[in-house]
Amino acid sequence: MSSNPQHDYLERVKAEIRAEADCARERDRVPRAEALAPAQARACDDGIDRECLDYAIGELTDAHYSAFLDLAFRALLKRPPDDVGSETQVRLLAAGASKAEILGNLRWSPEGRRIGTRVRGLLPRYALAKLARVPLLGYFVDWGIALAGLPILLRHQRAADTSVAARFAAATDAQREHDRRLEEFRIGLAALGVEHDRHFEAIGDDIRRALLRLDSLEQRAQALEGRTTTLEQVSATSARELIDQRHHVLTANHWVVSLQRNLAELEDAANAQRARTDQLTATIKEPAAESASRSARHAGWAGELATRLPAASAVLDLGSGDGAWLDALSARGVAARGVETNSVLVARAQARGAQIALGDPLGALTRCADASLGGLVVAAHTLAASDTDIAELLAHAQRALKPEGYLLLRLEQGATRLVGTSSAMLDAAHWAAILRGAGFDAVSELVATSGTALLARRP
Repeated sequence: MSSNPQHDYLERVKAEIRAEADCARERDRVPRAEALAPAQARACDDGIDRECLDYAIGELTDAHYSAFLDLAFRALLKRPPDDVGSETQVRLLAAGASKAEILGNLRWSPEGRRIGTRVRGLLPRYALAKLARVPLLGYFVDWGIALAGLPILLRHQRAADTSVAARFAAATDAQREHDRRLEEFRIGLAALGVEHDRHFEAIGDDIRRALLRLDSLEQRAQALEGRTTTLEQVSATSARELIDQRHHVLTANHWVVSLQRNLAELEDAANAQRARTDQLTATIKEPAAESASRSARHAGWAGELATRLPAASAVLDLGSGDGAWLDALSARGVAARGVETNSVLVARAQARGAQIALGDPLGALTRCADASLGGLVVAAHTLAASDTDIAELLAHAQRALKPEGYLLLRLEQGATRLVGTSSAMLDAAHWAAILRGAGFDAVSELVATSGTALLARRP
């Protein structure tokens, strides 16, 4: 029965791998390299040289199969291969695709074009590979490429035959050495049998000595039984004490539960008080003249802000009240959303279709992404009547506004008094100084009937 050539080839390859492993074990240990600097260590963590964007095609085609795909992904896409992408390229290789076609697929994919790695000599090979897939014309292209590369293929075949023959000879020598060592092992095993008998005799002596020690241990066990009785008595006394302690723990637990219940009741009372306060504030009727005056100044301020904002800018309003200011911005074509602490006013504004949410002004601004807002509107009386840290709010305003973005501070009720103070009154001049101190520039005052606004720009 004839042997399978493919099976013989695989056996030779396995033998070569074993021989190379034996040689690697016999080599001197590689001296330990000095530790890399932190920046170099980070660059080598994943084995990807992100700074290198220029390769020769020969640098990427020496490896084969999965090693080739791993090198191609790391060089052209600057990342390890993912499962889906790797499987797709493996199927192309299995279908007979050239390495140049695989490299071209990765280089001129959307991700590869974005990275822009240059591979010298790849473009003509990739074009020929794709041209070979054209029906009819591809047949002649394949023939031309095959005829042009035939001398090189023959030379590589002869070199491969020589390499395989050399490795086979080395594997044969390694097999002979393996047989010699196996025979030495058998001789040593026979000698070990004699030594094994001697060990058995020594083990018998150890067993006899162990029996003598066992008798001694039995005597010690009897002595320990007496001590155990004493410990049991002590344990019973401790158990009674633990029962008393358990009573104290249960009492403390009952106290904690009562405390939690009282805290919950206090929180419910605070929420109810807040709801009553919101309802009372919302029921205050504004005189018709003041309402008309407010609408007029809101329209003027909204116009000033709209002329300075770029198109399609996002605007956030902190302290929107009943949503009248948001209506003025919408009338000027500004897409704005607001935040208000009064739940009754929020419900009214939402019923009219205004984009307003119930919440803390500083919390809403904190959640905004960096440089995501074209404009920010703040009602000064809302800040002064709450415990909001003005410095912190202005710092977040600087972060959330885009460069050249604008902050509009509405002083609807003139000078405002800070929470917790009896004399700190902030008028337009004080607020302008605060805005400049927070890093804003181009601070201008917009004066209207019964109100003032400050317009400031983030540099």
